[in-house]
Amino acid sequence: MTGIIGLVRLPDAASILNASLGYASILAAAEGRLTTSAALILLAIAADGLDGFLARRLGDGPLGVQIDSLADAVSFGAAPAYLAWSAFGSDFGSVFSILGPFYLACGILRLARFNVTGKKNGEFQGMPIPGAGAFVAASIFLDGPLLTAFLMVSMSLLMISTIPYPKLRDPRFVPPVLAVGAASAAAWHQGDLRLSAGVVFLALIGYLISPVVIEVCRRRGKRPPSRRG
Repeated sequence: MTGIIGLVRLPDAASILNASLGYASILAAAEGRLTTSAALILLAIAADGLDGFLARRLGDGPLGVQIDSLADAVSFGAAPAYLAWSAFGSDFGSVFSILGPFYLACGILRLARFNVTGKKNGEFQGMPIPGAGAFVAASIFLDGPLLTAFLMVSMSLLMISTIPYPKLRDPRFVPPVLAVGAASAAAWHQGDLRLSAGVVFLALIGYLISPVVIEVCRRRGKRPPSRRG
């Protein structure tokens, strides 16, 4: 035990916190506390971001990539799938009993591919699993089981796709992310869970369509200058 503990670095501790929050989310969903379950998934995303920040600043340990992926599988794979089943299983149990394992399998495949291939030019292949998990968690409070079922299928397919998604490391992304977090927290504090989830959902849609925006900008940048004058 002492040997493996000696391999754990500070970023790994953040990943373990991520997994612990995912486990707590599953327990909360099992007890019917759906709001708490969704909130814990969002907190796990913050822990996952802290893991990446610390790894870039302090360096990664030999176990870092594996611990990070295992934690993500719990918090953004198993936890959202179980939350969806807990929310709608009483009426659509058979549907979410199928969608849950499918979503989880695609998430695991997405993580395994990343461990093997890594990132290319600062971009991910396919939707990152934290984004997919956030979509599913936020949808629980919006429009009912049909939206959640649609998102579980679409996020699953996007995770295993080769569509390039940017990694949000640019400091210019910090203000809008903080603004979204503050607006969502304010709505949550006022007891308007639907509005709080809607704020997060709209921000996620912006990320969802970011590959299209990036491609359009690239094509415009390559367009030859007009000779009209």
